[in-house]
Amino acid sequence: MRNFCCQRQQKLRKILLYEHKMYLSSLSLNEFRNYKQLDLSLGPGLFLFYGENAQGKTNLLEAVSMLATGSSFHAAADREVVNWEAPDHIARIQGLVQREEDEVQLEMVIFDPTPPIIENNAPVQTVELPSTTPRKRVKVNGVPRRTIDFIGQMKVVLFAPTDLHLVDGSPEERRRFLDRALCQVQPRYCAALVQYRKIVTQRSALLKRIRDNLENPHMLDYLDDKLTTLANMIIFERRRMLDILNEQTQTLQETLSGGREHLQIVYRPSFKINSDWNTLEAQQHYREQLRTIQKREIVQGVCLLGPHRDDLEFLVNGVNMLTYGSRGQQRTTALSAKLAELAYMRGSTNDEPVLLLDDVFSELDSQRRSYLLHHVLQHTQVLLTATDTTDFPPEILQKAHTFEVMNGEVKQV
Repeated sequence: MRNFCCQRQQKLRKILLYEHKMYLSSLSLNEFRNYKQLDLSLGPGLFLFYGENAQGKTNLLEAVSMLATGSSFHAAADREVVNWEAPDHIARIQGLVQREEDEVQLEMVIFDPTPPIIENNAPVQTVELPSTTPRKRVKVNGVPRRTIDFIGQMKVVLFAPTDLHLVDGSPEERRRFLDRALCQVQPRYCAALVQYRKIVTQRSALLKRIRDNLENPHMLDYLDDKLTTLANMIIFERRRMLDILNEQTQTLQETLSGGREHLQIVYRPSFKINSDWNTLEAQQHYREQLRTIQKREIVQGVCLLGPHRDDLEFLVNGVNMLTYGSRGQQRTTALSAKLAELAYMRGSTNDEPVLLLDDVFSELDSQRRSYLLHHVLQHTQVLLTATDTTDFPPEILQKAHTFEVMNGEVKQV
């Protein structure tokens, strides 16, 4: 068993070893969440931010993540990050990113021109903004850019407590797991996903109008053509990513389980696909299935087939973890999947993503905590949050840059 574990550890080090450095060297926040003003110097290494709950730890990681992904992982709408008391109803995030070949200055400004009404220091009412109201603007090296061109200038992998429910959570969470990574490494995928979501919205509205006898069903043909093309592009890239992830999860899961478990992530589309079909055949089969289900879609007024309804299945030794996995197995599987995501992004971009760990250690048992801590130190830059430092071994604390977070203030200790 010892020789097996040593061999697996050696393979794992090859998976997780980085060659291309990327890190955030500075972060500035203005009227972002509970941060009125923050200027934080960072660099390579481990940065530990600790403090009681609701002090601003997660807000820090949220801001860093927004510089990479263009949107918040913690809010239903980006406008929620604007401080309630911001005088201009504007929040600003700025970051200087050091990359292997250059450095890049990123800036995001989020607008909330019709903020919630505040009573007793809490929002009690919100106002719906007109569709033409600007929500955010982004710049790269001082030059205004589209959000889609902003995404991926810096890469991050986020591991939050909700990610521990990747296996037993909703299908939407599992789709988001794929989409967040793919959008950072493939602008083409991100553009297709944005366009696809617009088509789904338009098509659902049209289905309702057809149901109410306000439109002819033949009006669906144009949207179905677009839907088919975009859906097949999205599915192709998702399945290709999963092929790469599965090359990594095999070793990761075996190492975590002492060689007892083998993990496979399987793509479960909402409609029939076949890997032997070429692009044209795949589109034809999708169109046929859309025609077959058209009456049901009209009755329900929603799109029933497509990547927006697809799911993932996590199989350990051939057993579906969603249905039959223990809590420990599910968390081991989620951890393997997130570390495989890190390896995928590194291999796809030649950049070492910034690793964001939001209070996940308190959610892991001692074995998995020790495992994750061991590999944290192998990465160029890790930003980690915790409620206190007592669960961290001395060797970790000695290497970490430690900061206390209290009421939107960050102080190095």
